[in-house]
Amino acid sequence: MNNYIIFDMDGVLLDSEPIHMEVERRLFEQLKIKVTEELHHSFVGMAPRRMWEITKKEFQLLQEVDELLELDKTIRLEAFKDLEITASRHLETLLDDLKKNDFSLSIASSSPKKLIELITERLEISHYFDILISGEEVENGKPHPDIFLKAASFYQKAPKFFTVIEDSTNGIKAAKAAGMKCIAYRNPNSGKQDLSEADLIIDSFSELNVEVISRLPSS
Repeated sequence: MNNYIIFDMDGVLLDSEPIHMEVERRLFEQLKIKVTEELHHSFVGMAPRRMWEITKKEFQLLQEVDELLELDKTIRLEAFKDLEITASRHLETLLDDLKKNDFSLSIASSSPKKLIELITERLEISHYFDILISGEEVENGKPHPDIFLKAASFYQKAPKFFTVIEDSTNGIKAAKAAGMKCIAYRNPNSGKQDLSEADLIIDSFSELNVEVISRLPSS
């Protein structure tokens, strides 16, 4: 049975996408650019560097990508320090169930490492996870598979033993490119995401348990 679960963070562990979208809207306004809703939703789950590479090219921004990344990181961290955040409904019940059944859990998120640490500490769920991996730690962010393959290398296990839980098109594509199973969590606040490549789509973590995960088809 597949005993390794990799969670995305934003839009999965907590409903943070509206916060990220608002932070990005403020950044776009500060840069005096108008980003369409369609383009903005396409950034969900994408590595920040890739998002700013696309934005710089699309709007011919004068700032370097590294400068935009630092601005982004600073504003995002400040926003999450001040806001009240809560874990997704039924998440902790699922985490408890998985740990009691000897599952190994990790997080692979496009967000900066400091933000992943901040959020998991504030949600008081850090103890469930063996490793927290940021998109900053790999060469290519989602939709490339690098971040999930890094998680597999930590456990020294083949990708076929892993299931990824994602809420975005970019995350699902990355999981499938890594050769892993993927469960899509349909979060209405994550925008218009194509979840069709996932092995299973859920609307609530109450739908998910050890038995459901064990019945997923082999990759």
